[in-house]
Amino acid sequence: MKKLFLLKPDFQDLNRADGKAYYCPDCIGIEGLLSYYPRLRNELEVHYLDFERPRRILADLIGEENQSCPVLVLEDGSFINEPDEIISHLTEYHRIGYCH
Repeated sequence: MKKLFLLKPDFQDLNRADGKAYYCPDCIGIEGLLSYYPRLRNELEVHYLDFERPRRILADLIGEENQSCPVLVLEDGSFINEPDEIISHLTEYHRIGYCH
């Protein structure tokens, strides 16, 4: 099964001293797609990760240098880490609507 990795919302960036809660704009876009097409949650294994690195599960799957989110890991171990490419893949292989 394909694995989709997104960052959890309301994370703090410890490299900033502002104490603010953040979200990843690319992850929230993919999350919106999951909301539009809830069946995708049955077709994908969705994981929510903490902001802090290392993100061990990702590092183990696709390498230390590939810990950015969102990322879609395919069954063959290859991965897609560009939001537009993830959406294109889901459109083509999971038959969701096209972006207009």
